[in-house]
Amino acid sequence: MTLRSFFNSWNEFFFKPQSPIPVCLFRIFFGVIVLANLLMLRPEWLMWYGPHAFMSLDTMHQLSRNPGMSLLELLPQTAFAMNVFFWVFLLCTVSLTIGFMSRFSAVAVYLCLGSIQLRNWYILNSGDTLMLVSCFFLMFSPLGAAYSVDRWLRVRRGRLEPAIPLCAPWAQRMLQIQTAVVYFATFYWKSMGILWMNGTAVYYALRLEDMHRFPIPPLHSLALIKTLTWMTLVIEFALGVLVWFKELRYPVLLAGLCLHLGIEYAMNIPLFEWMIVATYVNFIYPEDLSRTLTWTRNRLDKLFKRTASLPAAEKDRESMPGLAIARDNHA
Repeated sequence: MTLRSFFNSWNEFFFKPQSPIPVCLFRIFFGVIVLANLLMLRPEWLMWYGPHAFMSLDTMHQLSRNPGMSLLELLPQTAFAMNVFFWVFLLCTVSLTIGFMSRFSAVAVYLCLGSIQLRNWYILNSGDTLMLVSCFFLMFSPLGAAYSVDRWLRVRRGRLEPAIPLCAPWAQRMLQIQTAVVYFATFYWKSMGILWMNGTAVYYALRLEDMHRFPIPPLHSLALIKTLTWMTLVIEFALGVLVWFKELRYPVLLAGLCLHLGIEYAMNIPLFEWMIVATYVNFIYPEDLSRTLTWTRNRLDKLFKRTASLPAAEKDRESMPGLAIARDNHA
């Protein structure tokens, strides 16, 4: 490979225009996950972020070594102000999900997410960190170019063509790289652990009773335990490295989906599994997504037409009782 061909491949990978459908679908999934996160936090919102929260602002300042940018510190430390912040955060998240004022909404959600994470980082998990980083890259993507209120308004006003425009995918590529880095780093650090190498890590992970979600059948087979442990490492390595190969991408993503559904069933790690799986949509090729969405739309149209035709046929049947009786007798 020559230096010129390397730079040509680099530019094509990051800047060759393509359909923004994957990143726009990710915007919707991301917004739904942030909404779910806020709704779960709402009953204990003031307990974590209020003026008399478990972790006070003074304590956070003493523990923090680096300056942070938190909107919560700019507000009056009253319950009313914290509640107003929650509802503004919720409104911006809804706006981001439906794609209204998409860029502004993404920036607002990023600032709000960062603010609550800086306010109390002791209640966070890896899903919260991934949520914040994903929102950062989402701000720079063409997130309102498809399936958004912004696009609908522009088309209605005649400012855009009905066809979805092609956009530079560099922000989507950064989201892909971020997901791959998460998996490869996870594989690397697990491979340094004795329990993962000897194949017993899953045995101990499934016996953390405080994190149980649903009943798990007892695992007494050492061979099964080692298989599950090593398969986890293989899948995480594949999602960090092999996912970049076109022929392997969809099998690897399917394996990752099965892995996270299993973890979601067995362990209560709020929203982490859904957040990491949501990033998979960025790896799906736009043409495949377009075909899938078109097929789904056509199937739904046929279903709705069939459903709508049933009352009309029944009404016609009732309006011609003699003909209906004749048909029944003939039958």
